[in-house]
Amino acid sequence: MFLFNWPSKRPTPSEYAVLVVLISVIFVVFGVVALVMGFRAPAAKHDLALALEYRGAWCLGIGVTIAFGFWLFRRWLD
Repeated sequence: MFLFNWPSKRPTPSEYAVLVVLISVIFVVFGVVALVMGFRAPAAKHDLALALEYRGAWCLGIGVTIAFGFWLFRRWLD
Protein backbone atom coordinates (compact mmCIF):
# COMPACT_ATOMS: atom_id res chain seq x y z
CA MET A 1 0.00 0.00 0.00
CA PHE A 2 2.74 2.47 0.87
CA LEU A 3 4.83 1.69 -2.22
CA PHE A 4 2.42 3.44 -4.55
CA ASN A 5 2.05 6.75 -2.79
CA TRP A 6 1.75 8.88 -5.92
CA PRO A 7 1.80 12.65 -5.62
CA SER A 8 -1.61 14.25 -5.57
CA LYS A 9 -0.68 17.11 -7.91
CA ARG A 10 0.55 17.11 -11.48
CA PRO A 11 4.21 18.02 -12.16
CA THR A 12 4.85 21.63 -13.01
CA PRO A 13 6.62 22.75 -16.18
CA SER A 14 9.71 23.63 -14.17
CA GLU A 15 9.85 20.07 -12.79
CA TYR A 16 9.72 18.76 -16.34
CA ALA A 17 12.50 21.20 -17.26
CA VAL A 18 14.70 19.88 -14.45
CA LEU A 19 14.09 16.33 -15.66
CA VAL A 20 14.99 17.17 -19.28
CA VAL A 21 18.15 19.03 -18.28
CA LEU A 22 19.20 16.20 -15.97
CA ILE A 23 18.74 13.60 -18.71
CA SER A 24 20.67 15.74 -21.17
CA VAL A 25 23.55 16.24 -18.73
CA ILE A 26 23.68 12.50 -18.00
CA PHE A 27 23.91 11.68 -21.72
CA VAL A 28 26.63 14.30 -22.26
CA VAL A 29 28.67 13.11 -19.27
CA PHE A 30 28.39 9.45 -20.31
CA GLY A 31 29.35 10.37 -23.87
CA VAL A 32 32.42 12.33 -22.81
CA VAL A 33 33.53 9.60 -20.39
CA ALA A 34 33.11 6.93 -23.07
CA LEU A 35 35.07 8.96 -25.62
CA VAL A 36 37.92 9.59 -23.20
CA MET A 37 38.05 5.94 -22.18
CA GLY A 38 37.96 4.88 -25.83
CA PHE A 39 40.80 7.22 -26.78
CA ARG A 40 42.92 6.07 -23.84
CA ALA A 41 42.35 2.34 -24.44
CA PRO A 42 45.43 0.23 -25.22
CA ALA A 43 46.17 -0.81 -28.78
CA ALA A 44 45.45 -4.45 -27.92
CA LYS A 45 41.77 -3.60 -27.43
CA HIS A 46 41.32 -1.60 -30.60
CA ASP A 47 37.93 -3.12 -31.56
CA LEU A 48 36.45 -2.51 -28.12
CA ALA A 49 37.84 1.03 -28.11
CA LEU A 50 36.20 1.77 -31.47
CA ALA A 51 32.86 0.45 -30.21
CA LEU A 52 33.17 2.56 -27.07
CA GLU A 53 34.05 5.67 -29.06
CA TYR A 54 31.11 5.04 -31.42
CA ARG A 55 28.64 4.69 -28.58
CA GLY A 56 30.17 7.63 -26.72
CA ALA A 57 29.74 9.84 -29.77
CA TRP A 58 26.10 8.74 -30.01
CA CYS A 59 25.50 9.50 -26.33
CA LEU A 60 27.12 12.89 -26.70
CA GLY A 61 25.04 13.62 -29.81
CA ILE A 62 21.81 12.55 -28.11
CA GLY A 63 22.56 14.73 -25.08
CA VAL A 64 23.35 17.77 -27.20
CA THR A 65 20.25 17.17 -29.34
CA ILE A 66 18.03 16.97 -26.26
CA ALA A 67 19.55 20.17 -24.89
CA PHE A 68 19.18 22.00 -28.21
CA GLY A 69 15.60 20.76 -28.69
CA PHE A 70 14.68 21.83 -25.17
CA TRP A 71 16.26 25.24 -25.69
CA LEU A 72 14.40 25.64 -28.99
CA PHE A 73 11.11 24.52 -27.41
CA ARG A 74 11.49 26.99 -24.55
CA ARG A 75 12.48 29.73 -26.98
CA TRP A 76 9.31 29.23 -29.03
CA LEU A 77 7.04 29.13 -26.00
CA ASP A 78 8.34 32.27 -24.29
